[in-house]
Amino acid sequence: MAVIQPQWPYWYDAFIAQVFAPLSGDILFTIGLLVISDVFPPHTQALGGAVFNTCAQLGTSIGLAVTSVIATSTTDASHYNDKASPDALLVGYRVCFWTMFGWMLLVCLVCVLGYSRLGKIGVKRD
Repeated sequence: MAVIQPQWPYWYDAFIAQVFAPLSGDILFTIGLLVISDVFPPHTQALGGAVFNTCAQLGTSIGLAVTSVIATSTTDASHYNDKASPDALLVGYRVCFWTMFGWMLLVCLVCVLGYSRLGKIGVKRD
Protein backbone atom coordinates (compact mmCIF):
# COMPACT_ATOMS: atom_id res chain seq x y z
CA MET A 1 0.00 0.00 0.00
CA ALA A 2 2.97 2.34 0.48
CA VAL A 3 3.77 2.31 -3.23
CA ILE A 4 0.23 2.45 -4.59
CA GLN A 5 -0.65 5.16 -7.09
CA PRO A 6 -4.16 6.68 -6.99
CA GLN A 7 -4.57 6.31 -10.75
CA TRP A 8 -3.98 2.54 -10.63
CA PRO A 9 -7.01 0.25 -10.68
CA TYR A 10 -8.14 -1.20 -7.37
CA TRP A 11 -7.12 -4.70 -8.45
CA TYR A 12 -3.39 -3.89 -8.82
CA ASP A 13 -2.41 -3.38 -5.19
CA ALA A 14 -5.30 -2.51 -2.90
CA PHE A 15 -7.25 -5.72 -3.49
CA ILE A 16 -4.24 -7.92 -2.71
CA ALA A 17 -3.54 -5.97 0.49
CA GLN A 18 -7.17 -6.24 1.57
CA VAL A 19 -7.17 -10.01 0.99
CA PHE A 20 -4.00 -10.70 2.99
CA ALA A 21 -4.56 -8.23 5.87
CA PRO A 22 -7.09 -10.32 7.83
CA LEU A 23 -5.25 -13.56 7.09
CA SER A 24 -2.05 -12.41 8.76
CA GLY A 25 -3.81 -11.18 11.89
CA ASP A 26 -5.86 -14.34 12.26
CA ILE A 27 -2.87 -16.61 11.74
CA LEU A 28 -0.64 -14.71 14.17
CA PHE A 29 -3.32 -14.59 16.86
CA THR A 30 -3.99 -18.33 16.57
CA ILE A 31 -0.30 -19.22 16.69
CA GLY A 32 0.18 -16.90 19.67
CA LEU A 33 -2.62 -18.58 21.58
CA LEU A 34 -1.17 -22.02 20.79
CA VAL A 35 2.20 -20.92 22.12
CA ILE A 36 0.60 -19.51 25.28
CA SER A 37 -1.31 -22.76 25.81
CA ASP A 38 1.88 -24.76 25.44
CA VAL A 39 4.06 -22.58 27.66
CA PHE A 40 1.70 -22.22 30.64
CA PRO A 41 0.75 -25.11 32.92
CA PRO A 42 -2.82 -26.41 32.49
CA HIS A 43 -4.23 -24.68 35.56
CA THR A 44 -3.08 -21.21 34.36
CA GLN A 45 -3.68 -21.50 30.61
CA ALA A 46 -6.91 -19.50 30.81
CA LEU A 47 -5.13 -16.69 32.62
CA GLY A 48 -2.31 -16.76 30.07
CA GLY A 49 -4.80 -16.60 27.20
CA ALA A 50 -6.64 -13.70 28.85
CA VAL A 51 -3.41 -11.75 29.33
CA PHE A 52 -2.40 -12.48 25.73
CA ASN A 53 -5.77 -11.26 24.46
CA THR A 54 -5.55 -8.11 26.59
CA CYS A 55 -2.05 -7.37 25.31
CA ALA A 56 -3.16 -7.93 21.72
CA GLN A 57 -6.10 -5.55 22.09
CA LEU A 58 -3.98 -2.95 23.88
CA GLY A 59 -1.25 -3.27 21.25
CA THR A 60 -3.78 -2.75 18.48
CA SER A 61 -5.11 0.37 20.19
CA ILE A 62 -1.66 1.83 20.75
CA GLY A 63 -0.60 0.92 17.21
CA LEU A 64 -3.61 2.69 15.71
CA ALA A 65 -2.95 5.76 17.84
CA VAL A 66 0.74 5.90 16.91
CA THR A 67 0.12 5.42 13.19
CA SER A 68 -2.59 8.08 13.32
CA VAL A 69 -0.14 10.52 14.89
CA ILE A 70 2.50 9.66 12.28
CA ALA A 71 0.09 10.13 9.38
CA THR A 72 -1.35 13.38 10.75
CA SER A 73 2.00 14.94 11.60
CA THR A 74 3.46 14.00 8.21
CA THR A 75 0.43 15.42 6.42
CA ASP A 76 0.68 18.63 8.44
CA ALA A 77 4.39 18.92 7.58
CA SER A 78 3.82 18.35 3.85
CA HIS A 79 4.42 21.14 1.36
CA TYR A 80 0.77 21.19 0.23
CA ASN A 81 -1.25 24.26 1.22
CA ASP A 82 -4.53 22.36 1.48
CA LYS A 83 -3.81 19.73 4.13
CA ALA A 84 -7.15 18.01 3.49
CA SER A 85 -6.39 17.42 -0.19
CA PRO A 86 -5.93 13.81 -1.35
CA ASP A 87 -2.30 14.47 -2.30
CA ALA A 88 -1.44 15.83 1.16
CA LEU A 89 -3.21 12.93 2.86
CA LEU A 90 -1.41 10.44 0.62
CA VAL A 91 1.96 11.74 1.86
CA GLY A 92 0.98 10.91 5.45
CA TYR A 93 -0.51 7.56 4.49
CA ARG A 94 2.66 6.51 2.67
CA VAL A 95 4.88 7.31 5.63
CA CYS A 96 2.45 5.44 7.87
CA PHE A 97 2.49 2.36 5.61
CA TRP A 98 6.31 2.37 5.48
CA THR A 99 6.37 2.62 9.28
CA MET A 100 4.06 -0.38 9.55
CA PHE A 101 6.26 -2.25 7.07
CA GLY A 102 9.29 -1.61 9.28
CA TRP A 103 7.41 -2.79 12.36
CA MET A 104 6.34 -5.91 10.46
CA LEU A 105 9.98 -6.72 9.63
CA LEU A 106 10.93 -6.29 13.29
CA VAL A 107 8.08 -8.57 14.40
CA CYS A 108 9.10 -11.20 11.83
CA LEU A 109 12.66 -11.14 13.18
CA VAL A 110 11.48 -11.47 16.78
CA CYS A 111 9.14 -14.33 15.80
CA VAL A 112 11.85 -16.24 13.94
CA LEU A 113 14.24 -15.90 16.86
CA GLY A 114 11.56 -16.70 19.45
CA TYR A 115 9.87 -19.58 17.65
CA SER A 116 13.16 -21.26 16.77
CA ARG A 117 13.66 -22.07 20.48
CA LEU A 118 10.09 -23.19 21.05
CA GLY A 119 10.21 -26.74 19.71
CA LYS A 120 7.14 -28.73 18.70
CA ILE A 121 3.78 -27.58 19.99
CA GLY A 122 1.29 -30.22 21.06
CA VAL A 123 3.78 -32.99 21.78
CA LYS A 124 2.76 -34.87 24.92
CA ARG A 125 5.21 -34.48 27.77
CA ASP A 126 5.56 -37.12 30.46
